[in-house]
Amino acid sequence: MQVEGPKSPEEMLTILQRVLEESAPVLVSARLDAEERRNNIRLREEQDAAYRAALEADQARERQRKEEQERLEREAAEAERKLKEEEEARERAAREAAEKEAALVRMRQEKALSLGTEPEKGPDVTQVLVRFPSGERKGRRFHCTVTIQSLYDYVDSLGSLEVESYSLVSNFPRVVYGTEKLSWSLKKAGLHPQASLFVELNS
Repeated sequence: MQVEGPKSPEEMLTILQRVLEESAPVLVSARLDAEERRNNIRLREEQDAAYRAALEADQARERQRKEEQERLEREAAEAERKLKEEEEARERAAREAAEKEAALVRMRQEKALSLGTEPEKGPDVTQVLVRFPSGERKGRRFHCTVTIQSLYDYVDSLGSLEVESYSLVSNFPRVVYGTEKLSWSLKKAGLHPQASLFVELNS
């Protein structure tokens, strides 16, 4: 709106009022458009914020899921490692026990062979009776010239003892036939023509 020439205040007010009335629909529409734009911008910002929050929550849940999965995998791997170690330990123990048992069997066989054939009764033959802690008794004939070591070899060959350290002892009189007497012959040790010995476990 352009106004030319001098106008009185009343005329200017009338003109301005008419302009406002004519422009009112346009102004109202402009204000509504502006408000709608502001609302749209605010809605988009709220939607963007909600999307970011949802995305962050999803990412946090995914991280937590991965961490939990990794923890479970570590625990499963650790359990498997321990199980494998236990299995290997059992196999090693079984192998060592079998090797020890095989060595004992070989030792008994070797000592049994070293004794030779049991001699027939005669003036130079000693009858030896050995009593074990379990009450079991075993007897054998030996030539009177064999050593005390042969008696230990005989006891070892029987496999009746679970221990390795023991002594052969006579009761009356009590005599311990220990390491210092291993080279003595049965005759020298006073065990001829017969002897009754018992096995005394060493502590």
